[in-house]
Amino acid sequence: MVRTRTHETVKAPALPRQRRPAMFLLVVVFIGLGVLAGQYAYSRLDKRSSVVMVARDVAIGQVIGQDDLTAVRIAADPMVATVPAERLSEMAGRVAAVDLTSGTLLSDGHTTDAMTPGPGQQLVPLALKPGQLPARGLRAGDHVLVAAELTDPGRQAAATATKDIPATVDRVSEADPDGTRVVDLLVGPGVGGLIAREAMRGHIALILTSRGDAP
Repeated sequence: MVRTRTHETVKAPALPRQRRPAMFLLVVVFIGLGVLAGQYAYSRLDKRSSVVMVARDVAIGQVIGQDDLTAVRIAADPMVATVPAERLSEMAGRVAAVDLTSGTLLSDGHTTDAMTPGPGQQLVPLALKPGQLPARGLRAGDHVLVAAELTDPGRQAAATATKDIPATVDRVSEADPDGTRVVDLLVGPGVGGLIAREAMRGHIALILTSRGDAP
């Protein structure tokens, strides 16, 4: 018996599929476009700006130090007065025009380059009751007239009290339980003592002529 030898069919190994360069490039382009779209959307939504914030309390009239301020990023309304962070070093060394409280945003109106009282000025503290102040209140920088009552016509010094004396509000304290507020006034030379004496008698009233931020 003759045995025949059958040849087994040998299959060649399958070759790996060739990657399509065009498809790969298209995927890369789509990924890149997605990243760019995300960055654009974030930039449109992130409307925060870097501004100056008070880091430590600074009393009115004190020089502002570098450590008293810091820069923060916030999303603030354009109507809110702020100081850009790039001006932080410019604010250091200026004088606090109002009491600066930690955590509040700094504005140009909060600082001044002048110490008070300046040359030719006197700082007069007046303890005034509600009836001696405008109902809308006073704030630093307001311009007022000091109206004093003539208490003794025989005193020549008191005669000047019949004239309204111009002054500028330097500071206004919080009201006491009875409504009394201490108002620091900047006045010209020679009238501070007269105003203080009349105020102690209760013969003083302040007349608001213009706000400090008025042109």
